[in-house]
Amino acid sequence: MAQQQADLISSFEVDVHTHPIPDFYREALFAAGYPGDNVSTLYVDGFLTPYPFSIDSYLAARREHGYNFSILSITAPGLSFLKGNALARPLARRINDYFAENIRAHPRELGAFGILPLPDVEGSLAEMAYCLDTLKLEGIGLYTNYAGVYLGDPELDPIFEELNRRKATVFVHPTAPAVSPPLHNMSLPVIEYPFDTTRAIGNFLFRQARAKFPDVNIIWSHAGGAMGSLGDRLAVQTTLPIHGGRDLNASLAALKSFYYDTAVQMSDAQFAGIKEFVGADRILTGSDYPYLPGSLVPAVQKAFNSYAGFDDADREKIGWRNAFKLFPSLREKFPDMEVQ
Repeated sequence: MAQQQADLISSFEVDVHTHPIPDFYREALFAAGYPGDNVSTLYVDGFLTPYPFSIDSYLAARREHGYNFSILSITAPGLSFLKGNALARPLARRINDYFAENIRAHPRELGAFGILPLPDVEGSLAEMAYCLDTLKLEGIGLYTNYAGVYLGDPELDPIFEELNRRKATVFVHPTAPAVSPPLHNMSLPVIEYPFDTTRAIGNFLFRQARAKFPDVNIIWSHAGGAMGSLGDRLAVQTTLPIHGGRDLNASLAALKSFYYDTAVQMSDAQFAGIKEFVGADRILTGSDYPYLPGSLVPAVQKAFNSYAGFDDADREKIGWRNAFKLFPSLREKFPDMEVQ
């Protein structure tokens, strides 16, 4: 029994970056004008949406790949394509109820980040309360920008004020940048999504939003985009008079207070960059499945496990310990796990 527990502790995996695709959401995208045939083919920002999707097949793949617990979220565009219109609130509610229904059916395998009908701030505050108080979801999912309004913009302060009051956890997924001339034969998720994450982090830093909202736990996707190479540059630039003449260490501390996931990180250089910048205590496991096809998941896992810069303690932190510290629900569902 002791050996089984030790094996579980060393191999447990919590995936904070993984996406369901309920049929009703797919249909809403098609109805809004996203190209496809509304059956097997649907493109969002030039990227083919995985099809078909069912929770049963999803969970089978999760077990096959060794993920013990998955925190669901809706990928881009979320609900921003509705622009806060009359359809946004009911669709947000339907998605969040879908999350809750599947969590009730699989409580030891699934959690979720609730979705908000932004840019409808009033409706979003009400839906946030429903997600966190009624459904008891793990946190809230946001996107890097809403029609060009980036996280950190004062327009979104009411949302962050409430998140900060609650000391909530937020998962931020990238979306299409507001201005993005398409590159030939390249869908936006290839490079524009991770760059938009870096853009949102930069906006959050330069607008000093971290100082205003210090108690929100924020997880940025894909290792923060280019943060492994540009993080220090962003912090240094804040010290220039033209950018506010701020303290370098304070800016670095703000950037290092965030969490960053490992979704689609496949090289030593990528792992080294984010580990050097924030350390293993601020990295969480993410897969981006099923947008990263199941056939590629083992290669990503192999890259992570073979990176010599992570020791066994680091792998446990990234695999599950950091997530257990962030999410009380995990500690409640798995009381036998040793959390330090």
